Parts: sequence; structure tokens; C-alpha cells
Amino acid sequence: MVRKPAEERRRDLVEAGLRVIARQGMHAATVRTIVAEAGVPLATFHYVFDSRDEMIGEAYAYVVLPRPGEPPMPFERDATPVGAVRAVLLDWVDRFAEHPEYELAVMEIMAYCMRTPSLAHLPAAVQARYVELVTGIIADMCAHLGLEPARPLEELSQLVLHVTDGLTYCMLRTGDAAASRRFVDEAAPMLAAAVIGDR
Repeated sequence: MVRKPAEERRRDLVEAGLRVIARQGMHAATVRTIVAEAGVPLATFHYVFDSRDEMIGEAYAYVVLPRPGEPPMPFERDATPVGAVRAVLLDWVDRFAEHPEYELAVMEIMAYCMRTPSLAHLPAAVQARYVELVTGIIADMCAHLGLEPARPLEELSQLVLHVTDGLTYCMLRTGDAAASRRFVDEAAPMLAAAVIGDR
């Protein structure tokens, strides 16, 4: 039998935890339920995590982090500003459509963390990670396009996050990713204008 590296086991357990939380809520996400979902022995969990709360914290951040081997930018080097913004947002919509349960689980986890003193710091930490990632994407996009951003990068990243948060709630309520893609088509020129100004 091939033994998985510890990092791969951690990822399997985190993904199992996200599925359980999305399907049954935080109250059902016991260690035993998570290992049953992952199809691994109980000892595997305790080998890679010190506690359930440690896994919950990692699950919260997991949805934000890029996957190994992913290309850094989802658009062509010769894309227009509007085309680049559209490609980035559509990439996000596609990620959501592939695993909507992850976003639902994150909402459950956020509420749990805010009520758990030992994890109360996580929502702000994860939000800071969101801002960091989006800021990096905008900076890379501007560098690829040979443009200077018209506004401070952190301000632009907050604007993008307000848009994607709204898309998240709408898609969770309606399950209509096609409608979100149509919204992206309409919103991309406005967001591009916010990034590059009147140029």
C-alpha cells in the first residue's frame, strides 16, 4: 500500500471536513465523522492534527489558498484590461461552481470561530489573507498589462472582495452560476475602470 505524505493526508482530511460541515453543519463535524468521510483511520487524524480546532482553522484558510500547480494568472498576456478582469472573475466563479460546498462550509466555520474564543482571531486573519491574495492578483495583472493602478492596491482589493462576496451569497442562494457569469460580463468594465482609471 502506498503511504501518502502528511501534507496530502492533511488536505484529504480538510476536504472531508469541509464536505461534512457543508452537508450537516459544524455540530456534526466530529473527528470521527470527518475520518469516516475521508475513509481513513482515527489515528491518521491525530497524526497530522493536534486537535479538531486546528483542522477547522486550516479548513477555513484552505478555500483561500491557491492549489499546487495552478497557473498564477488565468488570462493571456495580450489581454485587454477588461478581458483580464473578466477572466479573473470568471475563474473565481468557476472555482465556486466546482465546489459550492466549500463556501457554504466557510460561512459555518466563520460563525463557529466568532463564538469560540480560541479561534476568534481566524476570521480577521483569513480576511487579511484574502486581501493579500487579491492585492497580489491585481498587482500581477497590472504588471502583465504594463499599467499602473489608478488607486491604492489594498483599496482595489477590498472593492473586488465586496463584489466576490456578493457573488458568493447570490450563488449560494440561487445555485445559478450562469447568472453570475452574466453579471461578471457586465461588471468587468466597471472594475477595470476602477483599476486603471480613465485610460
